[in-house]
Amino acid sequence: MEIIGIAIGAACIFILQAVIYKKFWHINLTVLAAFAQRSITEGEEGELYETIINQKWLPLPMLRVKFETDRHLDFMQEENLAVTDRCYKHDIFTVMMFQKITRKLNFRADRRGFYEIKQISIDSTDLFMERHLDKDVACSASIYVYPRQADPGRLLIPFQKMMGEVLTRRYAYEDPFEFQGIRPYEPFDSMRDINWKASARTGELRTNLHGYTVRQEVCLLLNLESETMMDYKQLKEESIRLVNSLAEMFFAQGIPVGVYSNAKDLLTGREMEQLPGGGGQHLTQIRESLARLDLSQQMEEFGTFLKKHMEDSGNTDMMYVMVSSSQRPSAREQFQQLCSAYTGGVWLLPLYSWMEQKVFSSPDLSVMRWDIE
Repeated sequence: MEIIGIAIGAACIFILQAVIYKKFWHINLTVLAAFAQRSITEGEEGELYETIINQKWLPLPMLRVKFETDRHLDFMQEENLAVTDRCYKHDIFTVMMFQKITRKLNFRADRRGFYEIKQISIDSTDLFMERHLDKDVACSASIYVYPRQADPGRLLIPFQKMMGEVLTRRYAYEDPFEFQGIRPYEPFDSMRDINWKASARTGELRTNLHGYTVRQEVCLLLNLESETMMDYKQLKEESIRLVNSLAEMFFAQGIPVGVYSNAKDLLTGREMEQLPGGGGQHLTQIRESLARLDLSQQMEEFGTFLKKHMEDSGNTDMMYVMVSSSQRPSAREQFQQLCSAYTGGVWLLPLYSWMEQKVFSSPDLSVMRWDIE
């Protein structure tokens, strides 16, 4: 009878703890994943933190935490990792009552992009590790990986030539906020510039004399379509790096920069369109937009894209710089028309060293080849 009583008691304990774990194992259990940085640059290392907080009296003898992310985040020397088309990571913890556990995972960003962890899967067992318990937890961890800089030593000479174009194309505009004096009214003067107080005092029409300011903006056009059936991804990634570098170099010279591309945004599905602007925040927006470019989505033919941009643009102060490894005739013709309409432009042409160059400089277009080994 005593043995039977012990067996019944053990069975009751087993069933009771199974019921308790099934109902309460995930209560007051917090599982988080968060990147230590908001952004890093392609090739740099970053950190991801896993945090488990168990705020109850119920210990978890085994808690498995699983998540997936892009395979271009290389978790270096990490165990429990499987990499196929995605990167699958899982870790096992023993979590006691009212315990917080934080684990740091190091990784290297092998390619630019916008990477997210949207969901974490957790599973556990009861006290005797007999019953399997699982749950999915929403997660909002994300990180920007900016394109790295193109070779600054090689880019310096092409950039100096572009700056020469900018300086020769700068226009002077009358600045209404730059007051320099009063002079007699001339028939060609605007009525809004008449200084009525001075006119009343002298008995003759007088007009305000304004100073002049210098304006110039640069528009970077990024073409990421393929010229043939071959998809040279390295050329496209190098094109993105070149635009990233040029934007920063023009900003350093105090020149407002805009960036347009026929590649679509990973999040919005729309083509990239960053209007000309200046300041650190604008440069950050350009880098984030470049990071989010999704080369797997279908792109509009660049000749059509350029034609649409020509129709929408009314800014005659713009200098256009196109970065394109594709030399399709339609894109060549439309860009040539754009350069003619805006008195000049530059084409930076990234090609493998063995590729044929089909487009060359003309009076309105300066072509600069950028060789990639």
